[in-house]
Amino acid sequence: MYNISYKAYKTKKLKHLHRSISTSAWIWNYCLSLQKRYYSLYGGYINVNKLQKHIAKLRNKNPQWKELNSQSVQEICQRVDDSYKRFFKKLAKRPPKFKRARNFTSFVLKQSGWKIEDNILTINKRKYKFSKSREYENIKRIVVKRNKLGEIFFILCCDLKPIKYERVGDTTIGIDFGLKSYLTISNGQEIQSPEFFKSNLKAVKSLNRQLSKKKKGSKNRRKALKNLQRAYIDISNKRNDFEWKLAHELCKNHSFIALEDLNIEGMKKIWGRKISDLSFSSFVLKLEQIANKYDTVVQKVDRWFASSKTCTCGVVNKELKLSDREWACQSCGEIHSRDLLASNNILSEGIRLYRTKHKTNVQLAV
Repeated sequence: MYNISYKAYKTKKLKHLHRSISTSAWIWNYCLSLQKRYYSLYGGYINVNKLQKHIAKLRNKNPQWKELNSQSVQEICQRVDDSYKRFFKKLAKRPPKFKRARNFTSFVLKQSGWKIEDNILTINKRKYKFSKSREYENIKRIVVKRNKLGEIFFILCCDLKPIKYERVGDTTIGIDFGLKSYLTISNGQEIQSPEFFKSNLKAVKSLNRQLSKKKKGSKNRRKALKNLQRAYIDISNKRNDFEWKLAHELCKNHSFIALEDLNIEGMKKIWGRKISDLSFSSFVLKLEQIANKYDTVVQKVDRWFASSKTCTCGVVNKELKLSDREWACQSCGEIHSRDLLASNNILSEGIRLYRTKHKTNVQLAV
């Protein structure tokens, strides 16, 4: 199952989709109020089937609710039920919350209530054009989503055949993530991160100051908030573009990639915003996704493996500090660059783990 996102053309008719999203928020809040009242009276929550039947009766009496497809209404009830189940199973820290209509982001169209032809989506007899950047087929459902700027996107959930790309190279590499160099690769290549948030920090601070000076509830404050949100979205888009292109480049040229299983939460506690800006975990997810398309193996190495402290002769330097970027082995006298040594050790350990896991002695091209 693949999710393909298309941006809707900006027209006056989009107000109907905005109203449908607001209606979804009201139904969500009504379901929550019912559940809270039932819990206060009986100490439990309403079964999802009973909730859907009750909301269906109310929908028939409410003209605005009736504009929303019946399956979309059922899906909102299901989301409320799933949220409570996650809370009672202690998978979520708090129960679902009431949401403002302007903060609600989406509704779902399942098997009915829509029709699509080329780049035109018909909902409730209204036609909406979108930018058809990619082909689609076998659509299972459609999510109508609104971002923070008020732009509408159609997310098509399609049952597509896995996409495969042709790999150019067949070598193996180890990757060491770092704060100074984004990636240090075992072949000696260093890739620097643009640090998109840091490079745009001055502009973000300026927009924040402008927002703080506007009167709450005024149109100027809403405009200032939208400008700030646009800046954050631009930073996110640039970061995603960098990560996708880098993931393609690595998987296209290498058949085996070993990397460290990082403790991102622990790193955030030490280095804070810098780790969020580097976005290692997001890049690893993209790398694994692209690797499947190139038939490239991604092997993770345990985070406690002493990659930067282990010499090629096998001696572990336990006294090595984080500030030491180079060190000499007291046993063999070899001088090491910390990051390059780490990437080579990660590669060796990754190959060992792969061979152990698959019980094979296959030779990997270095």
